[in-house]
Amino acid sequence: MEKFPHLKFSEKIIGTARNFGGGETNDLTRKNKNNRKEHSGKLQRWVTNYQQDWSESYENRKKLDLASINLEIQPIFLQINPDIINTGFNLESFGIEIISEEENGFIIGASLDNFRTLKEKINDFAENTYGSAKIADFWQIYEGNRDVWKPKYILSEELYAKWGNIDNKSNYKLEVSIAFDKPIGQAPNPEKRGYEKKLEAYEKSLIDRDVLMLQRQDHFEEFINHYGNITSTIVELEDSFACEVEISGKGLKDLVINYQFVFEVTEVDEIKGNKGNFSDLPNYDLEIISPNEDSPEIGVIDSGVMENHKYIEQSIIPKNSKSYVNSTSSTADEVKGGGHGTKVAGAILYPDGITHLEEPYQLPFFIRNLRVLDKNNMLCNEFPAELMKSIVEENKDCKIFNLSINSSSPHRLKHMSTWAAMLDTLTHEEGVLFINSVGNIPEIEIKHQFTSGNTYPKYLEKNNYRIANPAQSSFSLSVGSINHLSLENDNWASIGDKDDISSFSRIGTGIWGKIKPEIVEYGGTHKVSKDGNFMISSNGTSIELINSTLHGGSAFGSDSVGTSFAAPKVSHIVGQLKKLYPTENVNLLRALVIQGARLPHDLYKSPTEQAIRFYGYGIPSLKRVTKNTEHRITFYSTNLISAEEGQIYSLKIPESIRNQGDEFDILIEVTLAYTAKIRRTRQRTKSYLSTWLDWKTSKINESYEEFKEFALKQIEERNTEYDKDARGSLSSFGWKIHNRSDYGDAKGINRNNSTVQKDWAIIKSYDLSEDISFAVLGHKGWDKNKEEIPYALTVSLEILGANIPIYNEIRIENEIQIEV
Repeated sequence: MEKFPHLKFSEKIIGTARNFGGGETNDLTRKNKNNRKEHSGKLQRWVTNYQQDWSESYENRKKLDLASINLEIQPIFLQINPDIINTGFNLESFGIEIISEEENGFIIGASLDNFRTLKEKINDFAENTYGSAKIADFWQIYEGNRDVWKPKYILSEELYAKWGNIDNKSNYKLEVSIAFDKPIGQAPNPEKRGYEKKLEAYEKSLIDRDVLMLQRQDHFEEFINHYGNITSTIVELEDSFACEVEISGKGLKDLVINYQFVFEVTEVDEIKGNKGNFSDLPNYDLEIISPNEDSPEIGVIDSGVMENHKYIEQSIIPKNSKSYVNSTSSTADEVKGGGHGTKVAGAILYPDGITHLEEPYQLPFFIRNLRVLDKNNMLCNEFPAELMKSIVEENKDCKIFNLSINSSSPHRLKHMSTWAAMLDTLTHEEGVLFINSVGNIPEIEIKHQFTSGNTYPKYLEKNNYRIANPAQSSFSLSVGSINHLSLENDNWASIGDKDDISSFSRIGTGIWGKIKPEIVEYGGTHKVSKDGNFMISSNGTSIELINSTLHGGSAFGSDSVGTSFAAPKVSHIVGQLKKLYPTENVNLLRALVIQGARLPHDLYKSPTEQAIRFYGYGIPSLKRVTKNTEHRITFYSTNLISAEEGQIYSLKIPESIRNQGDEFDILIEVTLAYTAKIRRTRQRTKSYLSTWLDWKTSKINESYEEFKEFALKQIEERNTEYDKDARGSLSSFGWKIHNRSDYGDAKGINRNNSTVQKDWAIIKSYDLSEDISFAVLGHKGWDKNKEEIPYALTVSLEILGANIPIYNEIRIENEIQIEV
């Protein structure tokens, strides 16, 4: 049987990326430059008033028995020109540490020297002193009371709604995030002159940073201990640290209004899996073969697994199992109703159930049982970010983790949560991949929507039904659920038809407009009664899963629904990819899963914003993800790239496919996936990431050489030029999503907001050019060192609706040999 594997791009051109956009001075900044005296006077008045207010409030602290803080360090709320946020503009040179970046250029900051440096710069600007021009980009300093603006920007939505009713004497359990913006320069190059001296200075800077971090943590702990205590470990990230605390209402108010380095305060989330039910089905005998010795081991972070289960036992390596539940060392799945982790593990091993399988069946992977939930299916007394870090550090040989547990609340909209940010950090630094469920809407709430007259699927768009923490993580694969069947009888009707969004599945978009969930799988179907009582049930409409029999019941059944059981079906696909590409970067796994996904109901031909919010990129097909056909071909590349760099790939299209006498629809799919370092104190994708990427393609009838000159402004120290008017007259491929929210079919969606950027177009075969070229472009985030980041690029071409082979013709045209 002929095989059609994915093929590696055979060529790459590297150069300096052409900077598209920018360069124009903002009108308000220009006005400030033209009115230096007026602008300087205004800034000085704002600063002076701010200092006076801070000094007066500081004098009253002892009388009010408030915790000790530093008078010299003052919180500040200012607005700077948003166009310069990622252009190397450095607030530290003005004596200001960024505490949090808000929208439209607003910054919560802390003046570290009682505004001395800033006032000097303002005076220099008034005198037109060289090097002071950046003061024109300081648009305003907010004079309002801290007790007004700080709670608004620092508190979660739920806590802000309760702010007026905070009782000084009551205690509150909270998660608190503290900024620490002390970046370290890049490690010196050992091949360059003066390496030893530079290395000594670099190592000293690392030590100095650690000392400063400990000092800030110690002071924060002293502050909290004045009002309560820290109840978890302190988790450190690139630009911040976070922990859980129990604190009085009086302390909470002081923390939010006066503590200089706090940037987020939230209530502690309830974290759990969803419970199932018993089903009593007859025994099903199946001959099972152990996985191959070199098969991947997939970590199941859940309620434990019934390890001696006849359908699972051979996938377990007992010495690798571990309980992270404080109260017990048992790794058993003690959740009633058939368990939870057992069902998740079973869905990884048997994504379509067992009753359809032919004997014998070889298990595809090993399962690593990592128990974190108690018998009530709850995460108790654990800070989830620290827990994730411990799991990855203690399971270095495990690279794929299924995480079918969520907060019971929707993700927050401003900052990436500590939990999700830790997943991003571990993904980038440790090369692991988390597959996350997006969370479920409880049956009782679905019934409430029906009885209130809110129709399906419209009610899914309510704000409180957006995806749940930590599914908003930038680098994880987040999975929603779709119906696996349609039902209609005298008494019941399925809520939606087959391949429609499940009635319980939370939807996107994710934080900062990211495409989340990226994919959906079959997680079961709800039905609603027709008697007017709107009873919600999954009896007879559940997917087939493996059950724990610890509390009785059968070894398998159709008794549960949830995104918890859609996610492991994607973990199965990722595991199969890991077999094919055991040494490739995690980004190739992400890119190929998304590349092989397709929107249901032919929505891929005309996607809408709602379709993307419901389904992401659609349902991943194992066949499309892992292989091709004679009608479809996929190329890929994995590489490193730095900010302001461009890398170009090209495919040659055979003349036989481009023949003007033929007319076929060609589907072109492109996916870019990448990871980078992150900063929690930022609030946009392009600020959150140390470096961000996007991709561009040639246009119809644009040659490889023309596109190369357009995309790269410098190649091997040769400056390039391109004809802007000539290129503007060429037609694009008509991408469905596009890199702007006002372009493409899915208006309101921008692919560049995400770190997995897929797009697709359908064109006529005779419109194909001799070459199709693709550029991956690196852009500045917050990293000034331009450290390289990893990415994967995948490109597929497929004939639609015609039995015409293209795989070998394109492969041969590009002179690529298939490895045996």
